[in-house]
Amino acid sequence: MTEVVAVRVSGLTHHGAVRTNNEDGIGWLGWSLRGMSPTVWETDVLVTAPVTLVVCDGMGGHAAGEEASRLACEMLTTPGYFDHIADAQSAREAVRVLVQRTSDSINDLSDQQPYLRGMGCTVAGVVVFPDGSALVFNVGDSRVYCMDGDYLGQLTVDHRSADTNALTQALGGGRRVVLEPAFFECRIPGKPGLLLCTDGLDDYADELDIERLMAGDSNNILCELRDLALSGGGGDNITLARITAHKRTANGEMHG
Repeated sequence: MTEVVAVRVSGLTHHGAVRTNNEDGIGWLGWSLRGMSPTVWETDVLVTAPVTLVVCDGMGGHAAGEEASRLACEMLTTPGYFDHIADAQSAREAVRVLVQRTSDSINDLSDQQPYLRGMGCTVAGVVVFPDGSALVFNVGDSRVYCMDGDYLGQLTVDHRSADTNALTQALGGGRRVVLEPAFFECRIPGKPGLLLCTDGLDDYADELDIERLMAGDSNNILCELRDLALSGGGGDNITLARITAHKRTANGEMHG
């Protein structure tokens, strides 16, 4: 019996302690999950075809940032896009094309609507394949973390200037440039899994505290990470998503 990976995906997005709107979003199966609800959502999926999970951090003001992150979440997780690709090693060019297409679409919409002028977003995501291989990617400063033993590892690259701390890459933003996503290939791990987050977490929480919570692997880990960022000031929207794996046979039976 062919083995495929089953994943548990959970997510939470929060406006933070200062802002009254939420420009972040979580993308999953072509949907954009966003808004003001503090509730954690969770789902189990048998990965019989590639699936993509992303978090996006919108920029450009209230309506503009929300629209940019919504569009990116939906386009980057469109079901079926990676169906012709067998594994993570073969997926990089397809991700580059999709990221560029999404950035161009954000700019096109921005050009058509003056109130959306200059809108953009960052993204961190992971494409998961039936064999359990995964391709992590990012543009901007949204991140993906993974525990390596007792230590927290960052799998993404922050696209920020060392001199000014300004973003050097983002989707849209009115810039018609060729984007170069950062990539990392891995296997989808079991608990505590991969953590995707916008900078509303790492800007307001110490990485040692994030590491401690990830290592503890509480059932309420996303809420605890959100509260950690809020206690550090919560000056930005906070968006978190987690994906963990276990093996199943293709008929859905648990294995190992």
